[in-house]
Amino acid sequence: MGFETWTPPPGWVDVVGRTVSDSQDNLRKQIVIAGLKELTRIRICHLPTLILGGRIEWDTETAPGHYWIEIINDLSKMDGSEGFIESYGWYPKEPATFLKNFTADGCLNNDCKYFRDKDRKGEGEGEPNEAGRAIIKEEDKIYSLYPFDPHHNGRYTIPNSDKGEVNHPYLFVNDPRTEEDVIEEIRNFAISHISEEENKAVKKWSYAFERYTEYNCHTFLFNLLYEANLADRYILKDVHFMRFLASASDYKDEYRYTTDYHGHVIKLKNPESIRKQANEIYKKMKQVNDNAKKLADILKA
Repeated sequence: MGFETWTPPPGWVDVVGRTVSDSQDNLRKQIVIAGLKELTRIRICHLPTLILGGRIEWDTETAPGHYWIEIINDLSKMDGSEGFIESYGWYPKEPATFLKNFTADGCLNNDCKYFRDKDRKGEGEGEPNEAGRAIIKEEDKIYSLYPFDPHHNGRYTIPNSDKGEVNHPYLFVNDPRTEEDVIEEIRNFAISHISEEENKAVKKWSYAFERYTEYNCHTFLFNLLYEANLADRYILKDVHFMRFLASASDYKDEYRYTTDYHGHVIKLKNPESIRKQANEIYKKMKQVNDNAKKLADILKA
């Protein structure tokens, strides 16, 4: 069956977010040509990091700091005014300092004792909450079983945008999954990072200057894109992702090349154990990269 005769399933949307049920024939044709489903209930969020005079400035040219993902549960509030939004991000359980090699046990949404205690000490002083935002009422559990990311429903943008645009992931036309299917996969991925024991970490949080070995809020999102097989149209502009991918590519081969202070090229041999680990990460990140390239080609068509 060719695209010219294919009819999109109910609930599919075009690249500007209108539903099939609302569309005319020309809009349906646009969807078919694009061959995409934009997942408008899911938002990929980036927080800028430029600080001037103690204030966080909205500078979209600055590499983002924290990454997290949001799921909109109240479809009547797609504008971001929903009071409770399901969200997931990866944090260290305590400050990951230079003395700790920028490594610490990790926790989902900063919901851990160190930051909960810090929030309690700062009550009444106007300090923002650093720990995961707690669910207070039983009826709120229809939105999420877990505390939200501390930054959820905050200000975020896509790379190199001056409009404060929202970044939604995409599925390709041959993917039979619904948006609900993808949301369930995101939840399962996030839950896999949670330990039932308070002081036991499932994974470490680490920063290694974009080396393939690190695992932080950036790589949490990159791995989520892989596990849920999603296409992100802006990941190709993400400096963190491209450096992470390049690092895995360098270490997966038998040799890698670097330069010394004098500009001389040095050939270094990668041990087999390192190559194996790097190759596993490279294959995952290459899928994320390939999905983004395929998406870019479709959107340009």
